[in-house]
Amino acid sequence: MGLILKHVEKTKSGRWQYRRRVPKEVAEVIDKREFKRVLGDTEREALKVYPQFHAEVERAIEKAKGDAGHVAAADRNELTTRQAFGIARARAASLAHDADTAEKREAIIEALSAPYDLDEETLDPLNATEVDRMVINILRNGAEATKRPDPTLEDAKKLYFSEKQRTDTPEQLRSLMGQVNRSILLTQEAFGRDPVLTEMTREDARNVRDHMLDQVKVNGERISAASVQKYLNLLKAVINTAANEMGLPATFKNPFNDLKIPKPKGAPDAGEGEKREPLPPEVLKAVRNRILSRVRIPEARLIWRLLEGTGCRLSEVRGLRVEDVTTEGETPHISVAWHDERRVKAESSFRCVPLVGDALEAAREAVAASEGDKFLFVRYLGKNGADNISSLLMGHVRKETANPKHVVHSLRHNMKDWLREAEVSKQDQDLILGHASSDVGDRVYGGNVARLRAATRAMKKALGVD
Repeated sequence: MGLILKHVEKTKSGRWQYRRRVPKEVAEVIDKREFKRVLGDTEREALKVYPQFHAEVERAIEKAKGDAGHVAAADRNELTTRQAFGIARARAASLAHDADTAEKREAIIEALSAPYDLDEETLDPLNATEVDRMVINILRNGAEATKRPDPTLEDAKKLYFSEKQRTDTPEQLRSLMGQVNRSILLTQEAFGRDPVLTEMTREDARNVRDHMLDQVKVNGERISAASVQKYLNLLKAVINTAANEMGLPATFKNPFNDLKIPKPKGAPDAGEGEKREPLPPEVLKAVRNRILSRVRIPEARLIWRLLEGTGCRLSEVRGLRVEDVTTEGETPHISVAWHDERRVKAESSFRCVPLVGDALEAAREAVAASEGDKFLFVRYLGKNGADNISSLLMGHVRKETANPKHVVHSLRHNMKDWLREAEVSKQDQDLILGHASSDVGDRVYGGNVARLRAATRAMKKALGVD
């Protein structure tokens, strides 16, 4: 590299990577072993990204030093026992420099205990903060004799949020925190405490699952099995992150992995097709006419036309950038890609979706109306954008059908049916809808241009477009 950058190395694959061990003096406050991030594939990319990330790491370390040296700066009510211990041990280490004799050590302990009531026999402070109590204990018994608390589920949650702050937008983080907090709270209710991660068993996991299934919401209904499954998936993610980052034993197994929701006796397996149904032709026509004639917001009308003509998810259309749309040439299409305003569901969802017929006209109108904006539908970005467009479209769907299986997402099921009826191959169906293919050859080999041409032919056939 032309410049020598601290903590930067070149990996075996040729990528430039920032890698820095957490300093010992804050190792008890920053609950992971190292800061690590890929800066780019080239020297130029690394040089561009390095200053900001290096500054973020420096700020994180400085903040941790302040937390370790100044307990008053920490929110005592929000500290877990493990976090309190980290701060206490760092503070005790700092105080130990002035406690080079037994007399000085006792004087420091006496000063720390002075604000609190003391036990008449042991002289231990009775109402001390957890941090002060731990500092006194460490000074008396030595850090080696004081075992660091094992991480609990609350520790795991805080680490998970800390990591997510680096990747998620504030809007996404708020939504995620609400669901994770609910999942953690239900789990702690089932345990009757904040459980230590390494002490949780498979039996405990089943008890948590059953506790969630037994919960009743405000409207008197039980939490659905689908919601419980979502909570369990979040739990798995939180605990797996802790297992990777908090140094849990190699023998640790997440007790929530592969935990199934039991189905009632005699009930069939509930697949996605049973939760949602395609809109019948008469309903689809009525909803379309209603939206195009009654909705005053042009962006909403265009979004409906694109959903109907592509089979994309609402989030995929809502977050389209102008650069994602190609309306001219042999194969007009939209590119479903990851960016800061829109996360993509899975690797298979990264794709090019053909634009034909009315969807192509809608895309051209949307690009023309963007007037230099980066995004096609700026109105529906930001904090409430997703809820606003979803509520608006669903309101009109409900005016034409009361069937709970008829929703905006039904348009994807319509597209699936049209592709099937046109005898489009499973491979081309997956290309259009962004479903994972079980055939490795389909996923790995071949070029994007050929895939897009095949998908365009399939889309035209399904929609009856010449």
